[in-house]
Amino acid sequence: MILLADVGNSRIKWISCEQGEFQQRGQARHGKESWSELATRLWRALPRPQRVLIVSVAGPEVRTTLTQWIQQTWAIDAEFAVSTAAAFGIHNAYAEPERMGADRWVAMIAARVLMQTLAIQQTCYVVDCGTAVTIDALAANGQHLGGLIFPGTRLMREALYRETRQIPPETGTVQLFGQSTRDCVWGGAAYAVAAAIDGITERMATSHGPGLRLLTGGGGNAVLPHLKRDYRLEPDLLFMGLRVIAAGSMA
Repeated sequence: MILLADVGNSRIKWISCEQGEFQQRGQARHGKESWSELATRLWRALPRPQRVLIVSVAGPEVRTTLTQWIQQTWAIDAEFAVSTAAAFGIHNAYAEPERMGADRWVAMIAARVLMQTLAIQQTCYVVDCGTAVTIDALAANGQHLGGLIFPGTRLMREALYRETRQIPPETGTVQLFGQSTRDCVWGGAAYAVAAAIDGITERMATSHGPGLRLLTGGGGNAVLPHLKRDYRLEPDLLFMGLRVIAAGSMA
């Protein structure tokens, strides 16, 4: 069994993988307990994995603590995905590829394999909706064309709560015609993100041609109903990328 983990800015998600098939899975918000406590709560009852592959954007403390916990608990070394100049047929557009978030790199690895599986010879637009929203364009030949990053819905709401004096942090509902301040904030953030995704991918497609628009990330399900263009929802895209990396490193 291989344990695959995605450590984001607000959540940690994991899947166990056996013979290339996803099995058990779980997730939790982090920040209220130590990383060791969180790992114990999530993974202690799992059978000992042969390998642990992690993609993380949560900082060096996570890497250090999880590496120690995995070594002490299972006597194996954790493996962390990193962005490189080229891998699995993809060429990174960054002049300093190690500065690209590893989650974006892993998502593009999965996107390229998916495009090959579907026999689609077009540009792929990878949209990852999390704490931040990232959009990356990947050409059919594997060249990363570049991308954009902007705040997700929660960050947009929190900016309003923090920077204004009469908008309290209340839970609202997403409506196009909000009739309370809380609903106006929630609807405004959701439609702003949706409009940005539609508008940016449309501009990218105008520049580099039509193609498959992939949608992933913890906020993918929530934003999908508000998008006007067609998107293929792939909530496990990062795990698919980690699975490709695991298989490639064993080859």
